[in-house]
Amino acid sequence: MGSMSSTTDPRRARSRGKLLDAAADLLVSGGAAAVTVEAVTRLSGVARTTLYRNFPSTDSLIAAAFRRLLPTPEPPPADLPVRDQLIHLCTDLTRLVQTVPMQQSMLGWLAMGRGASDDDEVGELRRGVVDTYAAPLHEVLSAAEADGSLAPGDRDLAVGQLAGPVVLARIIGLRPYTPEDVERLVDDFLRGRQPKSQP
Repeated sequence: MGSMSSTTDPRRARSRGKLLDAAADLLVSGGAAAVTVEAVTRLSGVARTTLYRNFPSTDSLIAAAFRRLLPTPEPPPADLPVRDQLIHLCTDLTRLVQTVPMQQSMLGWLAMGRGASDDDEVGELRRGVVDTYAAPLHEVLSAAEADGSLAPGDRDLAVGQLAGPVVLARIIGLRPYTPEDVERLVDDFLRGRQPKSQP
């Protein structure tokens, strides 16, 4: 019960906001390595003890700052055919992954297995990334499955098939994906999800 009242304490919320502002600024200017306890307390003017009361570890603070900066893909217009909706969504996702530096450093940081110790903020960030990438895809797929234009299938696998290649290419330094590459990804995916009644 005690933790509930402390989160609504306006002074605590204010310090947390200052810490996150400072961490986000450092993240943008210097990447995850720049977000140190010293730098954040100096920039925010918030005491170290207060920082540790809000964030048990540096990873926790970095994850919260990443979550604040997480860019989201543009959902597609619902009146497009499913192929066009998926291309729209995957194109926007590809743009974010390939051109937003924050996105790349966040994916790389998470890929290093940071905070796998079940840290709340890192868990929230992982869920936030999954929701950001997966939720719009889930929406398109469930509508297409409901109207019979796609055979039902595993949603997580679909997210992996559509978003995974772009993320992997970015993290390990393969060439950027072109609009034609994105169309091919979508077409390959759709080919595997044709309803059985169609030839």
